[in-house]
Amino acid sequence: MRSLVQACLVIAVALVVPACRRPPVADAAADRAAVDAALEQYRQAWLHGDSTLALGRLSGDVKFLFPGTPDLDSAAVHALVIDEMAKYRIPSLILKRTDFFVAGDHAVDVGTYEETQLPKTGAPIHGTGRYMTVWRREPGGWRIWRFMINELPSS
Repeated sequence: MRSLVQACLVIAVALVVPACRRPPVADAAADRAAVDAALEQYRQAWLHGDSTLALGRLSGDVKFLFPGTPDLDSAAVHALVIDEMAKYRIPSLILKRTDFFVAGDHAVDVGTYEETQLPKTGAPIHGTGRYMTVWRREPGGWRIWRFMINELPSS
């Protein structure tokens, strides 16, 4: 009887343990390529003043985190994107990635940016800084879930 109980226990463990394992890791190269494509769509949206495309790359619960200010929730981020695109044209936006990794359904993209903003009136504004974007895999593709930026002083 004891060996029957042990055999049942061994069989149960053999069946349960594999079921508790994490699903296989997605293809990191495919995830990176998909995030790259989503990032390029977002960058092109800014270069072409396409707020609909830009807003479409944002998660429904997106937050922007800027130094020295309260975090912007989704409604505030949407208002910011629309307002910025109404006030400025962006003829140049260069992103240089310094780090990237995928962890499950999230990807972290870290780098520097250089941009030129042309206001409706006034002189061009040149900006440089660092960014960190946390992308989240959602139905329909990768979307920006968190975005942080630090402007660097002009040299």
